[in-house]
Amino acid sequence: MADDGKWWSQTRERTYTPSSHALTTYPRLTTQTTATTMLPLSLLLSLLLTPARATYYPYIEYSGTTFFNGFDFYGAIDNTTWGNVTYVTAADATAESLAFSNAAGNAIIKVDDRSTVLDVGPVQYRKSVRLTSKTAFDLGTLFVIDALHMPWGCSVWPSIWLNGVLQPGQVWPNGGEIDLVEAINLMTANQMALHSFEGCVQPANVTQLGQSLIKNCNDTSASGCTVAETKPNSYGPGFNANNGGVFALQFDTAGVFMWFWPRNATPASIDQATPKQTMNLTDWGTPSASYPAAGCNISHFFAAQQLIVDITLCGLWAGIDTIYSQDCKGTCFSSNIAGNGSNYADAYFEIPYIRTYTVNPALAANASASASALSVAQTTGAPSGSVAVASPSQSSNAAAPAVGSGVWRVQLLLCTWVVLIAALAGGALVL
Repeated sequence: MADDGKWWSQTRERTYTPSSHALTTYPRLTTQTTATTMLPLSLLLSLLLTPARATYYPYIEYSGTTFFNGFDFYGAIDNTTWGNVTYVTAADATAESLAFSNAAGNAIIKVDDRSTVLDVGPVQYRKSVRLTSKTAFDLGTLFVIDALHMPWGCSVWPSIWLNGVLQPGQVWPNGGEIDLVEAINLMTANQMALHSFEGCVQPANVTQLGQSLIKNCNDTSASGCTVAETKPNSYGPGFNANNGGVFALQFDTAGVFMWFWPRNATPASIDQATPKQTMNLTDWGTPSASYPAAGCNISHFFAAQQLIVDITLCGLWAGIDTIYSQDCKGTCFSSNIAGNGSNYADAYFEIPYIRTYTVNPALAANASASASALSVAQTTGAPSGSVAVASPSQSSNAAAPAVGSGVWRVQLLLCTWVVLIAALAGGALVL
């Protein structure tokens, strides 16, 4: 999301042909000089191109009546993608029922569908919401997001994404950006992407279910390295009619990997999870989008990431005339934003929970202790601001992250082992 602009032609994203499973294939390792049993090289290398299978400990959960406590409200116009919205403050969001927990305990995040916006020029704004997590999440974090409903309709541009913490003097895309959920107008399939400075790419052969559209994460059109979801009902009316689904993202030294499951196909590990249980990925299957470290050194291109949920309108993707007109009539502003807002009845998120996990048990324990203390403080009337959940790493002076290091070291050792075998075998090793 950020200020990337999404300048590329939407036709490419809208007319893709669903792909079969993208299987990673390599020549089998053979040797002419030794009888020692070795693992196939294809297996060893595949470990460097697939998600890390670590155990994840529950970290921070956003749910129920406290869902919004862990987020800051933007409180300004959309000055990154230049949509025709004013992102409201927390006070205004509450007063105008744009961000609240409903009777089921689910978070509602929505566009103002009650106010009248006059059609007196394109520099007019409708109220909406942008949330940014107070915590920055470092490598070794897993995100699981359950959504029952997503915003949809002409001019609508919703996103659930991560944005890297910038150091003084840095500008986007330093710090990196990861788009987990993003679509516009009347699209019916989700898109995922990474954005980085030059040097990060998606490898030619990756194991994923989605269709790669652009491989260069520093693409000059500002689209990033984009993958289109090929599973059905990942966005739009199909998603909402199916009671939504679950999105997940693994942010690890091994790479960035994203999943989507429709409501009737979520893994048992997620369906049966409780807030205090550990999470593993053994039944998650093939990711929808894979960005392994083989093509992008994640720790180099991506800083600690803040989670963002927002809905903008029109702007530098949904509002571009040549893109907007593919699905929608009239003009983006006059035909949608102007008027009484009734056409935004479907422009809302309904999210039961966002759960985050970490491979760092000490970090998880600290978060749990802080959450317990906060609960006691709120129950007894003590100031809620007296307890805060610490961010893993938000500055260049922080110690190198230990999260994810166990799995990463195993992969590094395996890679090193392959190189040593090749060196010892000399010319006798045939790939």
